[in-house]
Amino acid sequence: MKTRTGETAGRRVGESLLSFAGWWLAAWLTTQAFPAVSEYLPISLLWMANAMAYGAVLSLGPRLIPAFTLAALTWNIARGDALPEIVIGTGAFLVVMLFVVSFARLLDARVEQDQARRLLRVPIIAIASASVFTLLGVWQFAEGGLPATELVIALWLSEATSVLLFTPLVQQLLTVGLRSRGTPRFRPITGVVAVWTLTAFLVLTALLLVGRQSHTGREWLPYLALTVPMLAIYLLPTSITRLAVAGFVLVWVGVHYMVFTRPDGLVEIDALLNGQMIIFTATLIAFLAIESVGSFEEANRRLKAARLRDGVTDLDNDLGLTRHLRELLDPGQPFRHLAVIGAQIPDVDDLSTLIGLDEVHRVERLIGDTFRNVRPAPHMPAGRLQPGLFALLIPEPDASSQAVDIATELRASLERAESEGRLPTARQRIRIAVLDIVAADDHRHLATLLFRACLKDAEQDDRPFHHHRESASELIADHRRALEWARNLREALAGESAAGDLVLFAQPIVDRHDPEARRIEVLLRWRTPEGRIEPPGEFLGIAEHFGLMPKLDRWVLDHSLAAVGDLASGNRLDEVAINVSGDSLAGDWLPSRIEALLDAHHWPAERLCLEITETMLIRDMARAQRNLATLHQMGVAIAIDDFGTGRATFSYLQHYPVDELKIDGSFIRRLAESSFDREVVKATCTLAAHLGSRVVAEFVETPQQVQILEELGVHFHQGYGVARPGPLAAYLAELPAS
Repeated sequence: MKTRTGETAGRRVGESLLSFAGWWLAAWLTTQAFPAVSEYLPISLLWMANAMAYGAVLSLGPRLIPAFTLAALTWNIARGDALPEIVIGTGAFLVVMLFVVSFARLLDARVEQDQARRLLRVPIIAIASASVFTLLGVWQFAEGGLPATELVIALWLSEATSVLLFTPLVQQLLTVGLRSRGTPRFRPITGVVAVWTLTAFLVLTALLLVGRQSHTGREWLPYLALTVPMLAIYLLPTSITRLAVAGFVLVWVGVHYMVFTRPDGLVEIDALLNGQMIIFTATLIAFLAIESVGSFEEANRRLKAARLRDGVTDLDNDLGLTRHLRELLDPGQPFRHLAVIGAQIPDVDDLSTLIGLDEVHRVERLIGDTFRNVRPAPHMPAGRLQPGLFALLIPEPDASSQAVDIATELRASLERAESEGRLPTARQRIRIAVLDIVAADDHRHLATLLFRACLKDAEQDDRPFHHHRESASELIADHRRALEWARNLREALAGESAAGDLVLFAQPIVDRHDPEARRIEVLLRWRTPEGRIEPPGEFLGIAEHFGLMPKLDRWVLDHSLAAVGDLASGNRLDEVAINVSGDSLAGDWLPSRIEALLDAHHWPAERLCLEITETMLIRDMARAQRNLATLHQMGVAIAIDDFGTGRATFSYLQHYPVDELKIDGSFIRRLAESSFDREVVKATCTLAAHLGSRVVAEFVETPQQVQILEELGVHFHQGYGVARPGPLAAYLAELPAS
């Protein structure tokens, strides 16, 4: 703390010394370049020192006032002024500097518009300063008599012009330097700079040469020179416009001294003041134009910044973050790829309905603050790509390991916030994913990449986040495949089969105690135009994601019951089992559709079994329960598929009428080696006996498994070891007609 305090004190001492020396240097250079006009007008036509002091005080604050006051005091003493003049002159300078600070603060507090503050601040300071020092000069130089009009005009124009020229210039130099915010640094060798410089040189040369030779030239050439500052505003980069205008006016004033000084050394006062009025007019117009352009550029910069910022969290938005990604992975940068951490609030639209949009925005702001807190460095851009989706870019050589550490801390922070009640996400786990390899071309799909990766996190509960170690482009390829599957499924459901079609397979369920019984499970497959058969694992998850499962279920029910009911061989089947998704189970169409199909195809309800998967997501449990009860009353059998793998095992048995339990294949594969699996099968049989349900073993593949299942009391078997699935039409064709 002491070291930091000492550094601050040392810096302020240095600023004060530089301010003192700078004021003295400006005052000395002014007296050398622009001496007093005459004994009649014992002043310079410009006085840079005071104006530069105002700019420094506006930029760095009132702490520089003592240094400038001391500089003015010592200057007046060194010049040999009388004591009253020293005291009054230095006091007036101090008063004006205090006015500068107070007026600037007043504008900041009372005037909201940036352009209004820009256009008011310096001109009013110029008016105040010029008025004070004109009164002071009149008192000092009029020697008790009436002041000459020329003296009043010269004093006022000198001070006002100096403030308009040098106060904003020094303010710019001390804040942003010779560059504009949001624009590249100025490169001095450009065509427009050369054109303007040449124009300024020619005008000043003409003013000097023609003005000395012709009284007519003196009248109109200054008005031509007035256009040069205007050209600077339109031709030059805004970063150097003030500097160029100030430099031009300095030379212009010097040329005026030469033009209006006669060979005998006397000055043509009236002509000189007339030219000074033109210079003041040019300076005022240039100031107003520069400030207007500056306000426009500042507003444009803020608009561009707002276009890249998220209004809810004040992080980058999707445009801002992808811009950062392109810049970080520019060919000139050392990184070829970087790591990205994503976080997603699942079902954010539903959450908005549940807890309100304002509350969701509060949650998003909390997540945004968490991202800021966990990132180890501010150069790691963080953003909100869309409602509920956040990202953090990690451009580091060891980005992957850093990303894992940050994601771990992020998960811990979010869990703390949830445990403290600050993260009401309706018990929905915020998804987090880490992508190790995100390349420059991935900026177009950043939101899609993170969304797909976060979906994978939703599929795992045993890890704090999903870690995608391969190229991010693989996620895009997976997404494209999913979109292609969704399109193909929609076309197939609509009767168009250009990319393939849906086909039904049948797999027998063998009853070891009744070999003549014929029971099958109808399975859905995809057949490509080349005849290749794709398993349902390739497309059912995609169909569920895109909301196509109810349509697929209707298609399977329609075609299955039509196939077995309209063929004579179908009468040889004792039961047809068909899988139904959770979306269909909770729909309002299932019982009526099945009843209509059974009537249309003359298929007894007792010979239909609907299989529901224990791990499926059922969004409306109450409606699903009513639908199954209605179907069960019709005589339709209900089976629980993949029994023993879900968390809702006993809940299903309590709420649904169950006629059959199908033991998941994971308990069958290692039946010979695992005593635990045998106990699971035994317990399932005991539970089924209590419920009055039959038990089916899935994935039966070996004679040894068949023997053990028989010993355990399971005599319904299904699997490759019993019978492989094949096309339903071919299976029905092989059945005898009676």
